[in-house]
Amino acid sequence: MSVVMMVLTNSEHDKAAVMQEAEDFGRREGAGAAARAAFYTTLVEWAQDARIEVVDADDMWRKFAHGAGAGSSMIGGTKLVEATDDVTKVRVSECRQFIKMGALKKSHRTDGVEVLDRAMVIIKQAKLDGTLKMKPTDAMIAVARAQNNDPGNPLDDGTIEAKIHPAAGNEKKEEDRLETVRVELERIEKKFGATDDVSAARALVAQRIQALGGTSKAKAAAKALAKKQAKGKV
Repeated sequence: MSVVMMVLTNSEHDKAAVMQEAEDFGRREGAGAAARAAFYTTLVEWAQDARIEVVDADDMWRKFAHGAGAGSSMIGGTKLVEATDDVTKVRVSECRQFIKMGALKKSHRTDGVEVLDRAMVIIKQAKLDGTLKMKPTDAMIAVARAQNNDPGNPLDDGTIEAKIHPAAGNEKKEEDRLETVRVELERIEKKFGATDDVSAARALVAQRIQALGGTSKAKAAAKALAKKQAKGKV
């Protein structure tokens, strides 16, 4: 009777090891939000070291969750409620974002670990200041998604701030509010006829918009054009 021996390659050995590390991480750290944040940070590091890939996201989350559940039972903590399929899908999707972020170092030379480290400093400070209006893990995910959507350009601190403060980021700036006024004055002139007062008001509003460097839309268009020119595409 012959016995078939399975020989694992070095990469398979490491994959098995990292799967065990994910489970151990959950058992050690637990299932709270802080533990999940630490796990997501670790996923970026593992991906940057090429120990895991995007296809491993499902296994990573399930191993972590299994370890967290076992750890909670061992120390007499609150027993974890079995996650629904929908929750699991969300967590796997989140893991996928962080693994993608870590892999950017190889594909686009963007250091995802460095970006997330800076983001964590900003997120923690915002939480201390009381200005963070979302969960820290949600803020991390927002940063990861933003970086993955612009893989070749490491997020600067200003962009990170905008991503973790969506309400502030979405609030209309002075120049954009004034543009709304300018357009409305233009409509009034077209409908009721031009008058010296309305024309003067529209001119003053346009002057102020120009002094502010133009509308956000105009600034974005200029920035995009400059980037194309720099790459020699225009």
